[in-house]
Amino acid sequence: MKFCVISMLFYFTCINPLDGLDVIDYGSLIENIYDTYGTAGIIIASSANYQSFSRLTVWHRITKMMSEKRIAMGLVNFEQFKSRLEFYNSRTVRPLVVALFSKMEAINNFGELAAHIDMSYPVWLFLFTSEGNSDICKFCRNPYRNLLNLRFNSEALVSCCSSGIIDEWWSKTTNHTNTRELGKWNQERRKIEWFTESSLYNRRSSVEGREFRVAIVKGSGYIWQKNREFFGFLGELLKELSHVMNFSISHAITTSGYGSWNPETSKWNGVIGTLQRNEVDMAISEFSMTHKRLDMVDFTIPIAVGYTRIYIQKPNGAHVKWNAYFKAFAMDVWMVIIGLLVTIPLFLTLIKYKRRKFCLFPLVVEHYSYVWGIYCQQGLSEFPEETPLRIVYLSIFISSLVVSAAYAASLISFLAVSSSCLPFNTMEQFADDGTYKLVVLKDSSDYDTLRTSNETIASKMMALMKPNHKLPQTLEEGFDQVCNERVAFVTNEAMKDAMLTRIPCEIASIKTGRIETLGMIMPLHSEYTPLVNFHIQRFRDNGVLERLKKEYFRREDSPELIHPPVDKWGIAPILCVLTGGFIIALIIFIMEHGFHRISERFSDKTLKFTNKRSKRVHFSCENPLLLLRMIELFITHLCSIVSIINTELLELLWLQAKIINAFKADVWALIMGSILVMPIILTLIKYTQRRKHALAMIIEHYSYVWGIYCQQGLSEFPNETPLRILYMSIFITALVVSAAYSASLTSFLTVSSVYLPFNSMEEFANDGRYQLIVFQDSAEYEMFKASNDSIMRKMMALMRPSHTLPQTLLGGLQQVCTKKVAFYTNEAQKRSLSRKLPCDIVSVRTGRIDTLGMIMSPRSEYIGLVNYHIQRFKDNGMLSRLKQKYVLEEESSDGSLAPVGIGGIAPIFFLLTVGIFIAFCLFIIECIFPPLTSKFCKRNKENNQLSRHPIHPGKK
Repeated sequence: MKFCVISMLFYFTCINPLDGLDVIDYGSLIENIYDTYGTAGIIIASSANYQSFSRLTVWHRITKMMSEKRIAMGLVNFEQFKSRLEFYNSRTVRPLVVALFSKMEAINNFGELAAHIDMSYPVWLFLFTSEGNSDICKFCRNPYRNLLNLRFNSEALVSCCSSGIIDEWWSKTTNHTNTRELGKWNQERRKIEWFTESSLYNRRSSVEGREFRVAIVKGSGYIWQKNREFFGFLGELLKELSHVMNFSISHAITTSGYGSWNPETSKWNGVIGTLQRNEVDMAISEFSMTHKRLDMVDFTIPIAVGYTRIYIQKPNGAHVKWNAYFKAFAMDVWMVIIGLLVTIPLFLTLIKYKRRKFCLFPLVVEHYSYVWGIYCQQGLSEFPEETPLRIVYLSIFISSLVVSAAYAASLISFLAVSSSCLPFNTMEQFADDGTYKLVVLKDSSDYDTLRTSNETIASKMMALMKPNHKLPQTLEEGFDQVCNERVAFVTNEAMKDAMLTRIPCEIASIKTGRIETLGMIMPLHSEYTPLVNFHIQRFRDNGVLERLKKEYFRREDSPELIHPPVDKWGIAPILCVLTGGFIIALIIFIMEHGFHRISERFSDKTLKFTNKRSKRVHFSCENPLLLLRMIELFITHLCSIVSIINTELLELLWLQAKIINAFKADVWALIMGSILVMPIILTLIKYTQRRKHALAMIIEHYSYVWGIYCQQGLSEFPNETPLRILYMSIFITALVVSAAYSASLTSFLTVSSVYLPFNSMEEFANDGRYQLIVFQDSAEYEMFKASNDSIMRKMMALMRPSHTLPQTLLGGLQQVCTKKVAFYTNEAQKRSLSRKLPCDIVSVRTGRIDTLGMIMSPRSEYIGLVNYHIQRFKDNGMLSRLKQKYVLEEESSDGSLAPVGIGGIAPIFFLLTVGIFIAFCLFIIECIFPPLTSKFCKRNKENNQLSRHPIHPGKK
């Protein structure tokens, strides 16, 4: 009896229950696949009864062998398999599933089970054994339909009966099984010899003309449709994907809204809703990844990453920062300056008052005006003779010089940094501010995030949200609301970058601290998601994505270097100082004029008659020379004006547009208005004295005011209180306007920019003054030669003859430096010769981006190996090190400014020549009429003395 049992055990152990391979062979096969695919755990599934003695013995020994190698392995039947697979799925690990088929009935049973599980999740190994049934082997060698419910992305390896060939099965259509020989079992080495090392989607890169239905979001900045053709970053990407994956688009729908969960209907709306309802196969737009969305759809690998920001219209100064000009100094510095302005005039008065020759109050006022003028960069009409006063004034001059320089430097530092003064800098400050309404894209992830969040800040921001029906449905509508209303727009900066050229106003933003990744979406567990990801990654590696980003997400030229000009609100506080000074001066002038008229009523009538007669006689004496005197005054002040123009406007023409752009047009209008109006007001105040002709006084005051704004002083400070107050207001205004102007101009000039005769290919072709060269026998030459584009044809007409084209990069750059030619080449190639550039060069963008790489023979067996090692060099930093060593940037890239050439100062010499010519003409006039000019000078001197020491009625 024992002998019979031992014989039966030996029979069931040694016969081939798995059709030709012994236990060790199958164990080695499973182990080999387990190691190759890097799976976690093994599940053996079969419809057979594992309690049969023979099978139990075989799989017991295989399990023991795997256990010794610390590989988890379990045996289940098909009824238990689904729950066991869910156990692995919940732990985000991928098992190896070995399915045993010995009868067609088992295949049908498994097919029913496979219809309810994700066939792309595990790695499958299907072992077909005949065990006396040949139908199963026939099916294995020539599978029909898709009985196992395989998918396009299923990884299923198959061992057919006694064959040592390892096949892979998958399905491109719902009713067909595709097969390919993948390897062969080597009995001696007990190892699979793979026929290819290509990755899964290198082997399955095509879907063989399948039609896809796509959906795009209305108003997306990444893709839009026109005349049944797609445009934009994702539009070009979709074209590339359809080409490499070999699919066509049956129809495309445009839907409003990205998609959000509607708790009332318990459904998703927007594009996500169309995807969930199986109306489309993929959604081609930029979707933010959220946990809730990840449970509903599949995301591709990210196409963009960016911060979520709050965007508002850049403040234009509608609310004036009255303390803006005081921020240049700290509070303690201002206290010291004010203390000096208060105490020093008192100290000067104390020194000068010791002789008792002056009235105390006028002396104090006079010294206050002197000290204030010194700190406003004005000089003294006459330096004092007393040594104590000289020492004090010298100290004041030194301190005012240092204070003024420090103030100008600090103000320049404030204005040179191109930043907007926002009313808030964080989400918390925005919520507490409460003056802005909040908008997000309708049916977007941003709306869901704020609505479902339990955070306090989210609740505050949700309270500022506009009603749902007023929320924008597109990015363009959102930024239109930002520019036309007092609203803030929450969106991702990567989405904003796609709309940059279509934003109707300047915007500013604050970070919310949330980073989002954007990607396209497909149905949940779509079989084509991995293939799409594979090709997107390929496009990223070979530079296609980078090229598309530079083409469609191109920012303004050097936006980080553009400094905004000072607008009218920036100088509002200074204009208020000027206006206040004008009002005070006007009030005092009216009071003085009123008191003067009252005093005249009580004066002696005889004395009034005598004064009137003497004035009339005096006027009649000068009457014959009145016209000549007006000419003299006009010529004198014209010389002053020409001198000021020569001093101040030389730099204006040299810097051309930059000097104008330092201030906005409304600021220039206010400044010019002040320069035009102030002399008239000064003339009205001083004209009551009737010492000069009105026209002469207006010209004189124009020269004074213009000189003050050009940092020139007064020859003599006026004695009249209204004039003093008005002049002091002009001094303060001119000082701060000059500092702001210098700061803004410095901000402009710190950017080293080059002005080119053209800034695009179209302008270059229309300019026609430069000949064009490219590499001889290059892709660029063939592109120009074969293109039908009008711009390309114009540029081809400018091309030099083929035999004169350069054969090397250095030869082309030498032609650029020695001839009037333009060289069309790639910037990456130019950077490789940065050390050898024979001259300084500048460039114009063509909008075309090339990717450079090495080439090998078609279908070379070493391409994969070379690419592998290049990728390794990129990962370990070797390529970066080599680039830093050999591929250098231009020497001027460190920000150093180029010296000024003769062309840059040509306008200066022109103005200097004009000034010399005018001066020479005036000199000739004076030489021709010397008696006349000498009389003018004598009369002018007498009038000046008379104005300084007026003769009062009744005094001699």
